[in-house]
Amino acid sequence: MIYLDVLLLVNFLTAYFLLLAAGLLSGQRAGGGRMLLGSAMAALSSLILFAPEQPFLIQLAYKAGTALLIVAAAFGCRNKRRFATAVCWYAAFNIALAGLVMLVILNTGTRALQTGNLTVYLRVSPLLMVVLSGAGCLAAELGMRLLAGGKALRQSVGLEVELAGVPVHLRAALDTGCHLTDPITCLPVLVVSFPDAAARIPQPVSDYLKAWFDGRAPEQPPEGMKLRLIPCKTAAQSGLLPGFAVGNIGLITAQGVLGLGRTAVAFAPQSFGSERYEALYGQDFL
Repeated sequence: MIYLDVLLLVNFLTAYFLLLAAGLLSGQRAGGGRMLLGSAMAALSSLILFAPEQPFLIQLAYKAGTALLIVAAAFGCRNKRRFATAVCWYAAFNIALAGLVMLVILNTGTRALQTGNLTVYLRVSPLLMVVLSGAGCLAAELGMRLLAGGKALRQSVGLEVELAGVPVHLRAALDTGCHLTDPITCLPVLVVSFPDAAARIPQPVSDYLKAWFDGRAPEQPPEGMKLRLIPCKTAAQSGLLPGFAVGNIGLITAQGVLGLGRTAVAFAPQSFGSERYEALYGQDFL
C-alpha cells in the first residue's frame, strides 16, 4: 500500500535536503522560492511509480530529464559548468541515499522495497528518509567548511565594474558567508565597501552614496544608473543596502578582462578592515 500524501511529502523534503547538498558542493545557493519549486518538481516526478512499466530508454530519459529540470528550477542554468556539477551531485546523492536504505533492507531481510520505471519506493519510516537526507546535507556542509578552513578571505581577484560610464577596478575577496542576490534578477551580488572604495568610485556615484548613508539621498540616482535595494541580513541586524544594476562585471586576468555577465553591485557603509580588498563575493558569484 502506497500512500500518495506520504510519498509526495517525503520526496519533497528529501529533495530539498539533496538540493541543498548539491548546491553546497557546486558552489551555489538558491533562494527559498526556487528551492521550494525544485523540491515540488522532484516530489511530482516520483508519480511515475504509478505509471505502467515503460521501455528502459524512456525510463532513463525521464530520470535524466527530470533531474535536469529540478536542478534548473532550483539553481538556474546560467553557468553551464556549475549547472552540470549540481546535476551530477544531485543524481549522486539520490543514488547513494537509495543504495544506503536498500543495503539496510537487504541485510535485515525485510520485504520493504518496490520499484517501477527506475523509481524506488522504500517502505520504511518517512522520518528515517528525511533524517538520512538531512544527514547527507549536513555532511556536505561540514566537509565544505573543513576543506575551506580559514583560507576563504585570502583568495582575492581583480574585478572591473562600470559605474556611471567609468570602469572601476576593485580587489575582491571570497567570503563563503556572502549570499546576497539581486531581488529582480536573482543573480549573486558583489558587495563593495564604500569607505574602502570611495576614492575609486566616480564622483556622482560617490556623492549619491554618501548622501544615502547620511540619510539624505536624492530621489533619483545618478544619470544612467539603475538603483537596486539589496536585502542584507547579518547575525546582528537586517536591512537594505543601496546598489546599482550594472551591464557587466569583468574578471581581470593575465589575458584581459573576462566578462561574468549582468548583475548588480551593493555598497556597505562600513570598512572591511583590509588594505588587500575592497569588495566581497560569494561562492556562487564567479
